[in-house]
Amino acid sequence: MKTIKIISAAVVLLVASSCGSAMKYTWTKEGFSGKHFEKILVIGASRNIQSRTVFENTVVNLLAKENITAQNSLNALPPVQDISQISEERIIAAVRDGNYDGVLVATLVDVNTQDVRESGTTMYGPMYGGRGYYGRGYGRYIYSGYSYMYTPDYYREQKTYVVETRLFDAKAQSIEKALVWSGQSNITDPSSFESGASSYAKTLVKSLLKSNLIR
Repeated sequence: MKTIKIISAAVVLLVASSCGSAMKYTWTKEGFSGKHFEKILVIGASRNIQSRTVFENTVVNLLAKENITAQNSLNALPPVQDISQISEERIIAAVRDGNYDGVLVATLVDVNTQDVRESGTTMYGPMYGGRGYYGRGYGRYIYSGYSYMYTPDYYREQKTYVVETRLFDAKAQSIEKALVWSGQSNITDPSSFESGASSYAKTLVKSLLKSNLIR
C-alpha cells in the first residue's frame, strides 16, 4: 500500500505540472539494469482523449508483441477529458486492484513555438511564342523556350512538443527506488495529435526494449 501511494503521488505530480529511433534525453536509476514486469499500467497524461487512447493502445500493443503484459489506463481509470480530474485515491485503487508492478506515465511538459524560414522554389515551364500550336502548327511549340518562375522564401510557425515518460517500479519501498527510468523526446509539427502520440509511443517502446529496461 505504501508503494502504491508513492507511485500515485508521483503520477499526480506529473499530471499537475503538465500543461525517431531513440529518446532525446534519458536517465536511469543507478544500479537498475532492467526488470521483467508482470503487468504494467500505461498512462498518457493528456487532456486529449483521442491522443491519450492512441498513445496507450500503441504502447500496449507493441509490448504485447514482445510478450510483455501492459494495460491501457482507460480500462482502469475514468475516461475524463482532463486526467488531472482523477483523484489520487482513484489512482491508488487502480494500481492496487489491477495488481500492477510497473507504471509508465507519459506527460506533455512543454510546447515550444518558433518561426522557421522555408526556402522558396524554382519551377520552369514552356514559353509559347505567337499563336503557338493552334495558329501556326507545331513549329512555334517545338522551338519555344522555357521560362523560370520563383516563389520567395517564407516563414512558418513550427511547434515542438516536449514529452517526458517515467517508469516506476510499483513494488519498490521508497520514492527514491520507485522511479527507475525517465526519458524525454520531441515531437515536431505532427500532422495531428493522434499521429504525434503514435509516433512518440513507438519511439518510447523501441528505446525501452533496446535498453532492455522492460522485458
